[in-house]
Amino acid sequence: MKFQDLPSILPLYAADSVILLPRAQLPLLFDGGEEKALIDYAIREKHRLIGVVQPNPEGGHFQKGCVGKIISFQEGIRFFITLGGLCRFKIEDVIDDGLIKKARVSYQGYEGDMKDSHPDPFVDRPRLLDLLKEYLENQDISANWDEIDHASDDLIISSLTMACPFDPIEKQALLETSTLSQRCDIMIALMEMSASFSKDRGPMIH
Repeated sequence: MKFQDLPSILPLYAADSVILLPRAQLPLLFDGGEEKALIDYAIREKHRLIGVVQPNPEGGHFQKGCVGKIISFQEGIRFFITLGGLCRFKIEDVIDDGLIKKARVSYQGYEGDMKDSHPDPFVDRPRLLDLLKEYLENQDISANWDEIDHASDDLIISSLTMACPFDPIEKQALLETSTLSQRCDIMIALMEMSASFSKDRGPMIH
């Protein structure tokens, strides 16, 4: 799909601390009802696109999100889909249409999201990976380090942004950054704060 072909109206999916980034993939497990209606709408419109936004802890939802295309779909007792991130957007108007929520959106300023990612010389990959090891240990999260070592900066940072259990406001800040190095810097700051907090609290008993 080309940038100019993105629809101006999107069905919206909102879930706590769930974000999608361009060129990343987001697996989702749906139970039915509104979520099934969301899939049906995206398929019926033939674009197979869903706009992913976060609920705002202060009420409503954030005004910026990312549109993803359904790239895999498995139907059973529940519905398992994978969204491939295409482009970020800004909500201009919300349309409440029965079972699903839709929005009129603008993609202005995010034209680069649908282009191939280029290396950012200001990404501090060594520092990020060093902190990541400590952060994942503190969070009791396992990782495939061989896969991480061979992944691109863009893939690593996007995957971490989406997977790490940051607060919604922190995740939103990561979503809205302009450059990969800025996103990396925020990731480093968040993981440094998490490491410092864990040390201040002392050993944790589970």
